[in-house]
Amino acid sequence: MLKIFCFVSCIAFLDATTVPFVTPCKSNDTPCMISSAHSALENLWRGVPELGVPILDPLEIGNLRNDDKDLKLGFRNMKVYGPSKCKFLDIKRLLYNSTISMTLECPLKATGQYDLKGKMLFIEAFGDGDFDIKTNRVIIYVTQKVKTIEDSAGVKHWKITSFDYSYDLVEKVDIGLHNLFGGDETRAKPILEVINHSWKEMVIEIGGPIIKQLLDKGIHIVNNFFNAVPVDNLEIV
Repeated sequence: MLKIFCFVSCIAFLDATTVPFVTPCKSNDTPCMISSAHSALENLWRGVPELGVPILDPLEIGNLRNDDKDLKLGFRNMKVYGPSKCKFLDIKRLLYNSTISMTLECPLKATGQYDLKGKMLFIEAFGDGDFDIKTNRVIIYVTQKVKTIEDSAGVKHWKITSFDYSYDLVEKVDIGLHNLFGGDETRAKPILEVINHSWKEMVIEIGGPIIKQLLDKGIHIVNNFFNAVPVDNLEIV
């Protein structure tokens, strides 16, 4: 769900002769970069295999786990819908410290299967079944550190070496965990009510590590892209 912002952060600055639907921008021209990023997203979310970019909506995330001493929680066959509808609110390129910073607003929905055992918001619970998590509006902030490296042939490429991120839950997150307590609706009802009323605390409890894993996957895809495209074909003005 979150790979797209990293990918567009690099694709938006390709030379126009390489990607004709992208307009090169000066490093201080934020409106130009935002327009270029939206154009890239519109044309690339269906996937570009030759550049190492998979289909981005829905995103095939696969399996994730967030286990700690109090709660064992895993997600399987996760798909994320909505990245193609993300809006870029801000993009900045800082040449002096080789960073690209972005702010995005996205509607996102994740589906798949889950398994859990332990304490959720201080309540003992267990379950294994389908899940759906949805919000109409989340704002994501990401700053990526980029350096230039050379391959074995001496060709220069970019590589993201690290990133920082944060997010704001602007609208309610609806969390559906089906088949809690083996389908015992009487036992499941109280915890579902707690989740419904304490959704923000729930996302804070389990969301941070999961988002970090999603971003790690996104950075991997972007670095595949950088490995396929020499710096000579990437122009920062």
